[in-house]
Amino acid sequence: MHIQEVFNAMYHKHHYEYLVINKSMAVVEFSDKIIDYCEEELLKTRNILISVIVPELYGLEQEMQEVFEGKREVIEIPFIKKDAYFITLSVQAGRKHDDNSIETLVILFENVTEYVSMQEKSVQDRNDKELLVTELSKKNDLLEKYNKHMMKLVDEEVSLNNKLNKEIIDTQREIIATMGAIGETRSKETGAHVLRVAEYSHRLALLSGLNLEEADELKMASPMHDIGKVGIEDAILNKPSKLTDDEFLKMKEHAVIGYNMLKGSNQKLLNTAAIIAHAHHEKWDGSGYPKGLKKNEIHIYGRITAITDVFDALGHDRVYKKAWKLEEIIDYLLKERGKHFDPMLIDLFINNIDQFTSIQKKFA
Repeated sequence: MHIQEVFNAMYHKHHYEYLVINKSMAVVEFSDKIIDYCEEELLKTRNILISVIVPELYGLEQEMQEVFEGKREVIEIPFIKKDAYFITLSVQAGRKHDDNSIETLVILFENVTEYVSMQEKSVQDRNDKELLVTELSKKNDLLEKYNKHMMKLVDEEVSLNNKLNKEIIDTQREIIATMGAIGETRSKETGAHVLRVAEYSHRLALLSGLNLEEADELKMASPMHDIGKVGIEDAILNKPSKLTDDEFLKMKEHAVIGYNMLKGSNQKLLNTAAIIAHAHHEKWDGSGYPKGLKKNEIHIYGRITAITDVFDALGHDRVYKKAWKLEEIIDYLLKERGKHFDPMLIDLFINNIDQFTSIQKKFA
């Protein structure tokens, strides 16, 4: 038969056999070895319906009709047990009329017994497929329960770790703020100074384009900017008059002292504090200390803290001076734009001065 020869040639290597049905769902042709999967006596019955030959297709008449109409390309049914064989079924378009409409459907039978046997061999002492499926289902249920339990434990552990990490960060922040306040207290300042500098720095960092994580890091570390003052003697630190050249050299050592106190830490926050302590007295034009860095050689954290520290210091009484008026402070900041301070940061600070004065009042 022509159809048989074609399909034998195409599907021989894949162990395909086939049935051909017409639009009435009756079997009209079949391959020689189809009797391996279908009852031979039924095949001899004229115009027998496909659902009788292949009960697995019962109830799929509508889907097969859609294949006839070209609305569906294929119907596939995997892993059907036929006596000693495992097969897969595939219903596809067969012959076409001259007008290209579909005249017949072909039901392909692929023998996958060897594949199934290989799979069954991998499961020792499991010859009964139904028992295997049942056992696997039970184990899958147990595995799912176990996975849910493990996920719950993981979630709890992650939540606990997050809580502990937050507590660690909060503790570090409190310690840094306290140590910063101690450093300021030695120079007759209050802890409010370091809190204001932290808030100013956070706001200016965000205005400059740093992300929230960086701004938060700067805020938490900046209270330590003058921690090196603990190493400066009181006579210099609290001298009400102008320092001599030698005294000023001693005073400048606080930047290095603070840096050396903090740089050896394994904590990122304390390393950031070390950078700020070291860099906040550097100047944009290179005339600052301790290293005489210029422009972008100075870490952005140091450039920001330089502005916020000076702004707060000028706005409050110190042992050597009275508080300046806001207009005087702004004039000074503009005068030092491009000299002491980063011009871009000064512009951002002055253009948003209301935000900083608001912080100043809040932490007065």
